[in-house]
Amino acid sequence: MIKVKIIYFSRIREVIGKSSEEIYIKSEIVRDLIEELQAISSEYEVLKGKDFKICFAVDQKLLTDLDSSINGAKEIAFFPPMTGG
Repeated sequence: MIKVKIIYFSRIREVIGKSSEEIYIKSEIVRDLIEELQAISSEYEVLKGKDFKICFAVDQKLLTDLDSSINGAKEIAFFPPMTGG
């Protein structure tokens, strides 16, 4: 198990009810982390992206593949798509 900081932004933060947390995880890829978090509480289902697209970053590197490794990660962030103008 590794200790990792997980950060939630925008609508995800509102659904989960916290902006971040530091927890011990056993998952090795993003997809498994989402499943692991869902086992803790149903609020984490928002991370599956059923209501809106979910983006994520591992150690501040934007990734798109749910099978991306999180081995050795210090920080994982989940957020809706970014827009600008």
